[in-house]
Amino acid sequence: MLDVFIGQHENKIDGKARLSIPSQFRKIIESGDTDREAGSLPNFVLIFGDERTDYLEGLTIKQYNKMTRKLRKMDKGDPRRQQMELILYSLAQLMTLDETGRIVMPPKGRAKLALNANDMVEFTGAGDSFRVKKAAGEAERQAERPAAKPDIGYHPDTNPMDYFSGDDEDDED
Repeated sequence: MLDVFIGQHENKIDGKARLSIPSQFRKIIESGDTDREAGSLPNFVLIFGDERTDYLEGLTIKQYNKMTRKLRKMDKGDPRRQQMELILYSLAQLMTLDETGRIVMPPKGRAKLALNANDMVEFTGAGDSFRVKKAAGEAERQAERPAAKPDIGYHPDTNPMDYFSGDDEDDED
């Protein structure tokens, strides 16, 4: 089984603010809640982020704990640590999947994404996390233009996947 979030999925938020998490994502959430007692419902962390993001970010408990450990290694006076503490602790909420794989979208998340009943929500895999945002309507999709890509040093005729380096051994936590 993959232990990373991949793909794009759309689901509709209902009148009670319930939102179904894609089944592929639920499996990763379940396996990433390693301290969960048998028979209990899986948890994950939903990060609302600050004004720089137009999405919410979901992290497994395992990944959230890994980020917390990294944060604790930073100097307490480092302004980057203070910003990350705000995002990871104040602008986040522990979520529990119900028996059918749904969550009730918190008011803070609905407000940030301007979600109303029956709006479509897009889930996008981002490896160690997934992103949640309001799905673009058809008119918005047609109006969207590809953003200019920054020059990041890839040769234009080379597949970016060719830049992976190192050995083939897994990096275990």
